[in-house]
Amino acid sequence: MPTAILFFLPTTSPDSSPLPDFVNRLTTHYNPSVLPRWSLKHRLFRSTPAPTTSSTVNGDEARSFPSRYLQVLTLPDYPNDSLVAITPVGKTSTAERSIETDPVTTVVSIPSGSSTDGFVQLLLTKLGPLWQQRQLTAVVDGLAYNVGDFRIRAGELKQGVGGAQLIRGVVVEVTYTDRGIEEQNSTDMEESIMAFWEELGAKGAKTLSRKELADQEDEFGNVRLWCKILMLRN
Repeated sequence: MPTAILFFLPTTSPDSSPLPDFVNRLTTHYNPSVLPRWSLKHRLFRSTPAPTTSSTVNGDEARSFPSRYLQVLTLPDYPNDSLVAITPVGKTSTAERSIETDPVTTVVSIPSGSSTDGFVQLLLTKLGPLWQQRQLTAVVDGLAYNVGDFRIRAGELKQGVGGAQLIRGVVVEVTYTDRGIEEQNSTDMEESIMAFWEELGAKGAKTLSRKELADQEDEFGNVRLWCKILMLRN
């Protein structure tokens, strides 16, 4: 999986968008080649809190299970699949490890189209008492460019549906695409991406890189980055 870093540029007012300024900076500093447009869709659910009780079972106190987030998203790197991710809310700890750690996100893929639609309808209807939909966001007709060893995707992240959509900001994915240096580690690639971003001069962005994933590195590493950055303030 190519190394990527995600950036989120928030809006400064309800009727503004950082996208024109970002594109202007990119085209002023470089001469990018235009790539096909892209899109994503993201649904965020939160589990319904379980009722608390002080009862005991076989002499043991009943345990309360932590709430979880469930995310369903589509990404351009997975054109035939949707991604389903489940993450505990907040920090987690175990009996073996008393130190709190970042929650582990479990990711699986399901076929896009009718299979995904059926799964979402199941969450909204029969599983509605267990899962509450918190937000619906999307990027439509996002822009994409190639600059040397970097692929840049940028798009307005809109929340809501129809005419009630609100621009929350601009998400930018910068991917290091040079496949001729397989021996270069991800840390070096991330440093190259950050140097590219700093030269671009886009200020005030929230940044997420693969080092945020700790021991969760696998084929869905970049998916977990998207899950984190699309959570917004939920």
